[in-house]
Amino acid sequence: MREVGVLEAKTSFTSLIAEVERTGEEILVTRRGRAAVKIVPAMPQRQTLSPEERKAVAEKIIAWRDAQPIDPTLADMSWDELKPLVRNENRYD
Repeated sequence: MREVGVLEAKTSFTSLIAEVERTGEEILVTRRGRAAVKIVPAMPQRQTLSPEERKAVAEKIIAWRDAQPIDPTLADMSWDELKPLVRNENRYD
């Protein structure tokens, strides 16, 4: 965790916020060498996946989708018949 003094925090507050947003690392602001406040990201940092990890996740999702049973009542319907059902267009009828 990076530490900065109050004067530095005051003069570069915008850049400190940008740094916290970009890196996700907290910054401790000190006054006379003692911890005063901490600047932390509001949202947890999103985990980025490598291309190989993304591919593995996509393959798992596709395998799960393909393993789902087909509803026999919907299997013979055309796309034009399915659209109103999926979009819930008849909910007020």
